[in-house]
Amino acid sequence: MSYYINISNKDWFLVFSFGLVFGGFLGVFISLLSGLTSSLIDGFLTGVLFGFFIFTFSYLLINFSNSYLLKILPEKIWIPFSLFVSFIAGIIGSLLSYTVIKYLNLIDLNLSYSTVITGSLIVGSLTALIGYLLYKIVSLRKKESDLEKSIIETKLKALEYQINPHYLFNSLNVIAELIHIDKEKAEEALIKLSKFLRDIIEEDSWITLEKEIEIVKNFLFIQTMRFPGISIHMDIDKKTLHYLVPKLSLQILVENAIKHGVKSKGNIWINVRKSNNSLVVEVIDDGRDFNGIKEGIGLRNLKNRLSIFGGNLSYFRDDEKTIFIFNIPINIGNMI
Repeated sequence: MSYYINISNKDWFLVFSFGLVFGGFLGVFISLLSGLTSSLIDGFLTGVLFGFFIFTFSYLLINFSNSYLLKILPEKIWIPFSLFVSFIAGIIGSLLSYTVIKYLNLIDLNLSYSTVITGSLIVGSLTALIGYLLYKIVSLRKKESDLEKSIIETKLKALEYQINPHYLFNSLNVIAELIHIDKEKAEEALIKLSKFLRDIIEEDSWITLEKEIEIVKNFLFIQTMRFPGISIHMDIDKKTLHYLVPKLSLQILVENAIKHGVKSKGNIWINVRKSNNSLVVEVIDDGRDFNGIKEGIGLRNLKNRLSIFGGNLSYFRDDEKTIFIFNIPINIGNMI
């Protein structure tokens, strides 16, 4: 996960409200059970004070940790460190609550030092547990929000293709020239263009690899007519065709290989295989313009969509070839 959890004010308000109400009723219950006070109001106020101070220190320390500390710490220790911060917040809040309650003399808290410390450690542990549950809730909400944004971005990308005057102009130009040379070829090209445009504006954001390859082939049909010097080589494990991938994922990489790699002449290799529990997709070209590649809308969109479900995208230069690789869990169908 490449982000720390940003807890919204709404979430903090819900935690605050829950802490006060739960603390108040817990204070009433403990007071009556232990006989520390006969006043339900005193017991309720005692619990509310505990809830208030524990929340206050949790709010201050967790926000400070998220804003400053996590940014300088390794990502792999973010979760345990955040739980430790919640634990410390619970201890400090509990000790301060005990001090204030004893000073106000709301209930008779003549407890031993060891009892106070033990109680504070227990409260700290509970606070860490609540902090972890809050982390999971906010994390799931963040993933859901990211997925919704990703779907919207995918549709925007599809619309971009739909109205892209350069792509349509170039494709129609090729078809117009073919009409005078080979009418059957021109008709086939028009059908391929129609299928490509129809496929990319469909609502599904995740499609089978087989469907994605069909989109790529329709895209390449026009491109290879424009640039006959481009050679395409595919090595695809047929057992992977039913796995799901983000729509336009392979197409985006092939487009980049043409635009930033081979341009009008060269080789593009498309390799797909299964490795352990992941689908591995490679797009390789022997162009020379690797330094010209920039992460535009398409690549950023793909990287974000992959990361939401535990996948990743990388690219590098090796043996005078540019290599793009993305991995995606093969059980993605159970996750969306």
